[in-house]
Amino acid sequence: MTNREIIKRLYLALKPYRKRFIIALFCMMVVGFMQPSLIAIIKPFFDVIIYPNQVHTVPIVGVDIPPADAISRLTLLYYFGAAILGIAILRGFFHFVKKYYMAYIGQSIVKDLRNRLFRHLSYQSLDYFILNKTGQLMSRLTNDVKYIEKSIVTIPNQLIRDGVTFIFTAALLFYLSWQWALYSMIGFVLLLVPFVAFAKVLRKLARKGHQKMADIYEFLAEKISGMRLIKAFTMEKEEQRNMRKANKKFFKLIMKSEKIDAIESPISEFLSTLGMAALIIIGGTALINETVTMGTLLAFLGALSAMYTPVKHLSGMNQRLQRAFAASERIYQILDEKSHILQIREPVILDSFRDSIEFKNVSFAYEKDEYVLKDINIEIKKGEIAAFVGPSGGGKTTLINLVPRFFDVLRGSICIDGIDIKNYLIKSLRGKMSMVMQDVILFNMSVRDNICYGLGEVEQEEVEKYASAANAHEFIMQLPEGYDTIVGERGVRLSGGQKQRISIARALIKDPEILILDEATAHLDTESELLVQQALDTLISSRTTLVIAHRLSTVRKADKIFVIDSGRIIEKGRHDELLKIDGLYRKMFEIQSI
Repeated sequence: MTNREIIKRLYLALKPYRKRFIIALFCMMVVGFMQPSLIAIIKPFFDVIIYPNQVHTVPIVGVDIPPADAISRLTLLYYFGAAILGIAILRGFFHFVKKYYMAYIGQSIVKDLRNRLFRHLSYQSLDYFILNKTGQLMSRLTNDVKYIEKSIVTIPNQLIRDGVTFIFTAALLFYLSWQWALYSMIGFVLLLVPFVAFAKVLRKLARKGHQKMADIYEFLAEKISGMRLIKAFTMEKEEQRNMRKANKKFFKLIMKSEKIDAIESPISEFLSTLGMAALIIIGGTALINETVTMGTLLAFLGALSAMYTPVKHLSGMNQRLQRAFAASERIYQILDEKSHILQIREPVILDSFRDSIEFKNVSFAYEKDEYVLKDINIEIKKGEIAAFVGPSGGGKTTLINLVPRFFDVLRGSICIDGIDIKNYLIKSLRGKMSMVMQDVILFNMSVRDNICYGLGEVEQEEVEKYASAANAHEFIMQLPEGYDTIVGERGVRLSGGQKQRISIARALIKDPEILILDEATAHLDTESELLVQQALDTLISSRTTLVIAHRLSTVRKADKIFVIDSGRIIEKGRHDELLKIDGLYRKMFEIQSI
C-alpha cells in the first residue's frame, strides 16, 4: 500500500471522531503558536533594557513600546513577566485539552479497529484459520494495532504543533532579518535529506520487525498450549533455546532500525549546530558593527533554535511513522481479505429439515489443485444415520464440515431439501444443526454458560434436564460450585469424558434436526465411553445424524456407511453388506476384531 492509501484509510477510521479532532487540532495550533510568541518577547525585553531611549516594536503583534522616560523600565519588566506567565498558563490549558482529546481519539480508533478485525475474522471460513496461524493473527490484533494507536496520538500532534511552530518561527525570522533567514533555510533543507534517505529502509525494517514479532506470538501460542507435551519429553531447555533464538532475531532487526534512528539524530544535531555557529559569527559581527541590536540577535538565535527543534522531531518521528505504516499495511491486509463464505442477497430461510441432504459431484481443496475431496455423490434421508469411515486423512472431517458451510465446495453442490445450501440464510442453516467433536471446545466460563452457549437465557430446570440426558448432571453437582463452576481454558479442569458429556448436553439443549458427530467417543476410557455412548444414543434418537468413527463397532446400527479413502467414496452400504465385500471396510473391521 502507498502512504497515500494508508493515510486515507486511517482518516476514515478517524472520521467518527472528527469533531474532537478539530478541537484537538485547534489546541495543537495554539500550543504551536505559543513558542514563537515567547521568543518574540525576547527582542523588546532586551532592547528596552539596553536601549531605553528608543521606541521598540513587539514582533508579531506590532505594538510599540515608548522610551523608558515615559514608562519606567521596571514597570516594563513586570509587563513582560506577566505576559510570559499568561502565555505559559494558556499553553498549559490548551496542551491538556489537546493531549486528552488525542488520547481519547487514539484509544477509540484502536477499540474500533480491534472490533472490526475480530468481526471480520469471525465471518471468515475455517480454511482461512487453517492457512493463517493463530499467533500471526494475535500479533496483528495486539502488537500492530498498538503501533497505529501511537501513530494517531503522536504523529498528528508533532506534525501540527511543530508545523505551526515552524511556520510562525520562520515568519519571525524573516521579520527580524530576511537575509539571515534565507541563509537559515539552506540548513533546513539539508536537515530533510537524512529523513527522506532513510524512510524506505525504515519501512522495510518495520515490516520485517512486525513479522518477527508475529513469529514470537506464534511460538508462544503454540508452546504454551503444548506445555504438557514439553514437560512430558523434558524439552524445557530446548524450547527455551528456541525462544532465545526467535527473540534474538527480533532484537537484531529492531537494533538495525534503532541504528538508523541513532544515525539520523546526530546528523540533524550536527547540521543544526553548524547553522547556529555560523549565525553566532555572522550576528556577532553585525552586533560589533552596530548594524543590529542585542535584542534582535538574541531573538533570532532563540527563534532559530526553536525552528530546528520541530525539524529534529521530524527525523525522530521517521521511525515511528514507518512502523505505523507497516503495521497499517498488515491490519488492512486482513480487513481486505474476502470471506469465501458469502451470503446471497435474498437467502431462503430453512424453517425445518423435511427430506434429504444430497452431495452432487462435490470436490473441495484447501489450496488450489490439491483436492482433499473428489466427486462425492451421496444422499442421506431424514432420520437416517450416515456413518463415514476410512483411513486418517481421507477427508471425512472435511466432508462433514461442508454441510454447515464452514467451507464451500469448489465444484458441485450440497443440497438440503433440494435447495443448494448456498441459498440458505447461514444462521438458519446452522441453527438446525449441532456438532459433537472429538476435540471438545469449552470456553473459560461456567458449566451452565458452556451448555447454553449461543442460546441466551435458559431456565435452570431446562439445563439440568438436558445435562441429565447427557449423563452429566451427577458429576456436575459434585463440582465445587455445581453449574456455576468455571471449567478453565478449554475445560482443563474436567476429564475428557466430562467435557464430552457437557458437549453432548450443549448439542441436546439446542434440539437440532441434523446432528454431526466427529469421533465423539475417541480417546475415552471404557467407563467414560459407555456413559458418553449412552448420552449419544439419546442425542441421536429421531435425528438425522452424520457420524465419523474409527471404531467400527459404534456404526453397526448406521443406515448407511460410506468408506472414504484419498478423498473418494470407495464403498457404501450397511454394516452387514460391507462385510460381504472383500474391501477396505472388511479389512478394517477384521483388524479391530483381533
